[in-house]
Amino acid sequence: MKFSNKDVLITGLALLAMFFGAGNLIFPPMLGLQSGEYFFWALLGFIVSGVGLPFLGVTAVAKAGGDLELLANRVNPAFSKIITTIAVLCIGPLLAIPRTAATTYEVAIAPLLQSPNAGTVKLALLFTTIVYFTITLFFVLRPSDILVSVGKILTPLLLIFLGIIIFKGVTNPLGSIGEGSYTNPFSKGFLNGYNTMDAIASVIFGMIIVKGIKEKGVTNSSDIAKITIMAGMIAAGGLAFIYLGLAYIGATAGTIFTGDNPGEMLSFISEALLGTPGKIVIGIVMALACLTTAIGLVASCGEYFSRLTNNRLSYNTVAIITTLISLLLANMGLAKILLVSVPLLESVYPIIIVLIMLALFHNFFKGKREVYVYPVGVTITIVLADIIYSIGTSLGINFGFIKQLLNYLPLYQLGLGWFIPAILSAILAVLISTQKTS
Repeated sequence: MKFSNKDVLITGLALLAMFFGAGNLIFPPMLGLQSGEYFFWALLGFIVSGVGLPFLGVTAVAKAGGDLELLANRVNPAFSKIITTIAVLCIGPLLAIPRTAATTYEVAIAPLLQSPNAGTVKLALLFTTIVYFTITLFFVLRPSDILVSVGKILTPLLLIFLGIIIFKGVTNPLGSIGEGSYTNPFSKGFLNGYNTMDAIASVIFGMIIVKGIKEKGVTNSSDIAKITIMAGMIAAGGLAFIYLGLAYIGATAGTIFTGDNPGEMLSFISEALLGTPGKIVIGIVMALACLTTAIGLVASCGEYFSRLTNNRLSYNTVAIITTLISLLLANMGLAKILLVSVPLLESVYPIIIVLIMLALFHNFFKGKREVYVYPVGVTITIVLADIIYSIGTSLGINFGFIKQLLNYLPLYQLGLGWFIPAILSAILAVLISTQKTS
């Protein structure tokens, strides 16, 4: 069956919606506010890491055959199952999926409650998450229709409501662009984009995108890769455009908003631009953004764990289990989820980035295993050292010597201490493999 241009567009819109979650909404306006007159350079850095890396992730996964497991298998089969399982759990039921539901409650429901007590808050959160995950499961249990449902129904609604806010903010700015607080706006923007964690999501979403393409009758691997990359370009373009609008609105609010909470800023901007209905509009936008992301994540979990168990656990069974776990954890509340999620995701992120970059240069070094093993091994070593130091510190154990060693790494203070060692080890691996074959 021929995959039409319309099908490519729908797939691209579905991928855009899957990427676009809570973090994608709250980070750009705050970035614009804090970067001030340098917001263009900060936004450029944000787009490089928040749009560029996810696009490269989708491209790498498509070229590798459709998912992270096949990509990571180039390092080692056991490593492949471990890193994929960790990534799916982090972006799935343990962290990201519950966070989408909790964020929906915080932004869309909590502001509407009138002086709630603790009991009312818990009941409202429980009711919200039950409705939220019921809708999620409705779409996920119809896997052949996921791309169509998300691409045709949910994404247009998301873009319409978000477009209202951006159009109003650009045509009638809240104020003038204030003075920026960043000394290096590009690097600050890059790090903010890193915090969206979309690079990890990209290698997970690849599973559901490739499956949807195959169900349309496309079986040739090169055609699947081409369609996935085209869909990735559509999603990347949409993200970049949205980020530009949101960052500009944030920058022009610099003279009237003095807080430092991204969620509060988003609510403030919406109400300032649209009045009281603004709270409702941003609530709908946030709910749709989180819902589309949750649908993609639950579906990807279903695909992965069903395959991991050789279909002993069916797709539907895994999807239901994932949803129930996410429902329970979502009722912890957003603050507790964020407290746990950041360090875990930041530990996985460097490994995923290294795998993505190696996959893109796979043909250059002829796919030699050692070129995958060396940089991935070095990155894991640095990440584990950082984890050991953090755990030791929390337990009162002095691992100061580890911190001293880590401080010698270039860019470590920026959270990128793995970057230069990974590049150098990759170059070393290429030289060694070349000598072996010469």
